[in-house]
Amino acid sequence: MHIVRLKRELISMEKHMQVILKMKSNHIRNVAAFLLAFTFLGVVGAVAQEAAAGASKQAEANYWDMIKHGGPTLVVLLLCSVFTMTLIIERFMFYRKATANTAAMIEKIKQAGTLSDALTSIETEPGISGRVLRVALTAARDGYPAEQVEQLVQGEVTKELIGMERWLPQIDSMVTMCPLIGLLGTTLGMIRSFSIVSKIGMSDPTKLAGGISEALVNTAAGLAVAIPALFAFNFFTGRKEAILMDMEKGLSELMVILKSSESQE
Repeated sequence: MHIVRLKRELISMEKHMQVILKMKSNHIRNVAAFLLAFTFLGVVGAVAQEAAAGASKQAEANYWDMIKHGGPTLVVLLLCSVFTMTLIIERFMFYRKATANTAAMIEKIKQAGTLSDALTSIETEPGISGRVLRVALTAARDGYPAEQVEQLVQGEVTKELIGMERWLPQIDSMVTMCPLIGLLGTTLGMIRSFSIVSKIGMSDPTKLAGGISEALVNTAAGLAVAIPALFAFNFFTGRKEAILMDMEKGLSELMVILKSSESQE
């Protein structure tokens, strides 16, 4: 009896040991698989970072080589781009200050009792319309008749118009000139390429890369300067027309007020 019981206990213990060993082996395999996957991901990440860094350096080198192959016309285009951006920023700041609420100024003039009060009410109003309306009110306050006030206002409008059109012809010239400069660089690059072909033939196409790069870079640079300049020119021209229309409308209402006040007197 004791021997049989002992055998059963030994068999049970052996089964428990097998289960424990099996569980441990599964756990060890899971841990090993996790460590292997983590190591693989780390290696892949490091390789990807090295590849990205190498690609970035290669791209920078390629861009620098393209600039070097651009030739003297690319330098001219870079100077034109700086000049164009300076004009665009200056005109943007100018038109930002030139805009005014003419309708609000006319309402203040209508509510004023005298010409002096009307002039005081818009004394600090900004913009081109404010300056023109102040000229008209000053002339009317000083005793000029409505016809002479119109002539004085017309002179002020002409002066303001000259200020609004300042630098716009230069921006328009950049729209036309920069693509032509780029085309000149393209032509020079193609001439260089064909001269290389006439000397060495097509045996070494890599030597043609300089001329082709010069041609393509100059074309792209000329368009890159001309497109923003074209947008800016159209935008500023539209702003100029809007300011003039708003100012003319305000002046028409002001002249009606001045003429009606003269007839009442």
